[in-house]
Amino acid sequence: MISRRVLFALQWTLATTLAVVIANLIIEILFFAVMGWALLFLLPFVGGVIGGFPVGLFQWMVLRRYVPKSEAWIVATTLGFFAAWCVAAILVAIVLTVAKEAGNAAVFLALAAATPIIGLAQRRVIKTRFWVIASTVGWTSFVAVLTFGTHSLPSVSNLSAKLVSAIAGYAMTSMAGAALLGAALAGATTGIALASELE
Repeated sequence: MISRRVLFALQWTLATTLAVVIANLIIEILFFAVMGWALLFLLPFVGGVIGGFPVGLFQWMVLRRYVPKSEAWIVATTLGFFAAWCVAAILVAIVLTVAKEAGNAAVFLALAAATPIIGLAQRRVIKTRFWVIASTVGWTSFVAVLTFGTHSLPSVSNLSAKLVSAIAGYAMTSMAGAALLGAALAGATTGIALASELE
C-alpha cells in the first residue's frame, strides 16, 4: 500500500505537470493563432494568470484533501505567478538592454531571481518550514529546463506543434516537451517537500 505522503507527492506532481502543460498549450495558441507578438506586452498577465491560475487550481484539488480551508491557495498561486512574471519581465528587459549579447545564462538568472515570489505568496496559506526554498528550487528547475532544454521531449513538442499549427493555420514550433519536463521537476520538488510536512 502506498503511504499517504508518497500518494500526495505523486498526485501533486501530476497536478502541477498537467496544469503547466495545459497553460503552455493555451499560451502557444494565443501567441501563434490569436495575438502574435502583441502577446509579449501582456506577458506578465499571461504568465501570471494563464500560467498561475491552472497551477493553483490543480494543486489545490490535491491540497484540499490534506489541508482544510486551503481555498486561498488558488489566489495566492495566481498572484505569486503574476508578481513573479512582472519582476522577471523587468529583469529580462534590463539584462537584454544592458548586455545586448546576453546569453541564455543571463536570461536564466533573471528569470530564476523572480521564482521565490511564488513561494512567498503561497506561504501565507501553508505555513511549512521550508516552503519558500522548495518552491524556489522547484520553479528554478522549471526555468532551467525551459532555458537550456528547449528541445526536451521532442515527440511531445512535435505533437503540440502539430495541434497549434492546425489552429494557427501555419507551421510553428512548440516548447511543450520542455514545459512538461520542467513542470514534472517543479511538481516533484515541491510535492516531496510538502509531503514531508504532512502528518
